[in-house]
Amino acid sequence: MDRLRILDPGRWHIPMFGRPSARLIAIRGRAGAGKSTIAANLAIAMARLRSRVVLIDLDLENPVQHHLFGVGSPVSGLRALLEDEVETLEQALTATSVRNLYLVSGERMGARTAPADAEQQHRLMEQIWELDADVIIGDVGSTSATELVDLFALGALRVVVSAPDPRSIRRTYNLFKEHVIREIEHVAGGTPDGALLLAGLAHPFPAPMRELLESIAGRPNIREAIGQALCQFGGRLIGNRVRSSDESDLMHAASRLMSDYLGISIPLLGSIEVSHTLGTARFPGRPLLLGSGVDRNVRLFHDIAEQLLGDEASADAARCFIRPESDWANIRCASPPQLRHEDYEGGPLPASLGLYMRRHPRFAVDWHGLFTEAEGRVTPVRIFEMSRSGASISTVFGIRAGARGTLTFEQLPGQPQLPVAVVDARRPFGRVGLSFEGAEETAVAVAAVACARAGSTPAL
Repeated sequence: MDRLRILDPGRWHIPMFGRPSARLIAIRGRAGAGKSTIAANLAIAMARLRSRVVLIDLDLENPVQHHLFGVGSPVSGLRALLEDEVETLEQALTATSVRNLYLVSGERMGARTAPADAEQQHRLMEQIWELDADVIIGDVGSTSATELVDLFALGALRVVVSAPDPRSIRRTYNLFKEHVIREIEHVAGGTPDGALLLAGLAHPFPAPMRELLESIAGRPNIREAIGQALCQFGGRLIGNRVRSSDESDLMHAASRLMSDYLGISIPLLGSIEVSHTLGTARFPGRPLLLGSGVDRNVRLFHDIAEQLLGDEASADAARCFIRPESDWANIRCASPPQLRHEDYEGGPLPASLGLYMRRHPRFAVDWHGLFTEAEGRVTPVRIFEMSRSGASISTVFGIRAGARGTLTFEQLPGQPQLPVAVVDARRPFGRVGLSFEGAEETAVAVAAVACARAGSTPAL
């Protein structure tokens, strides 16, 4: 019993070192991308899923979380800890109007422009990990110049918010590229193979990561170590202020491009639509999820929260995949959009996003189906997106990348079937991307049903 702690009146806690470590999520985006609003609404959604959530405002240039929640006088947070006014970060928590959600405010940090020294960083990280929480969300600054601590480099799940414009996508690519370079330097720094790989990444128009790794095939141990590090890289993407299905597809294209050229899986968690309510959330002091009514964005925030919490439960599952070569036939466009390399400020992307755009619009559906693998294994699935060339499904059972089989649409008249190949297996989410392999007339007919039931509105 002497190991049992009571941190709040009437709240019992399990002994130290007895509970699982908290899930640490760092949310970042360029200035104006809406990352703070995204972080606030995700924190609310996770707290409503019965998780104890602590939201830390680490954006020292523009701390706004207390404004978003309508907290006029927050408890002195980061400043109090760094200036030894409090001994623990628990003493710096500000209660919000949301049950299970607490805020560590960055207010009153003054004109601090330099990163914390090593001792302060170590102390802050210790206090973050000692917080009594299931999920810790860090609202990270737009630039690294004023970061107290680099959560991206210290094991946090990296979530980047990007608008669907070339400049934002280029900056997102470069941010992930910077951290991929760090991973490679950590694993293979100082070796000839590591230097060769880094030189390939530094080229203005690098080859895909698959080809770069093949160039160091002579050292299988180095290649295996680098591949393992890239597989364990935790990166996620959220599109914000999306106005159309074309812009949503642009975010999907960015995810696929980064996967090919950086060798890491960076799934798009969702695309938040342009919303006047969401854009002006900080002024009434009530984030979107604290308002009345349920719209698509509200449902999407809860869906993203479930994905992130489900990702925690499957942390040992594979996070990366190598897309089969046959998938190129399904993502290349005959006439790619006019996205020139010159449009990207500060340097080009490694390839045109037009090469990664989908050929056909996707339509949101909610159908039951069966995925029957070539070996005979049958898996119940939920089909939530359809197009003429493929489908997106989710399942609680694992489906491996590269598997082939048949997708049966149980809810449609005649239960049509389509031969499919698995081109994207995101096991932590239970979500799988399928490409149709033949039976084009059936695919067109099923897509027409999806279009009609979606009201002819492509899915965002």
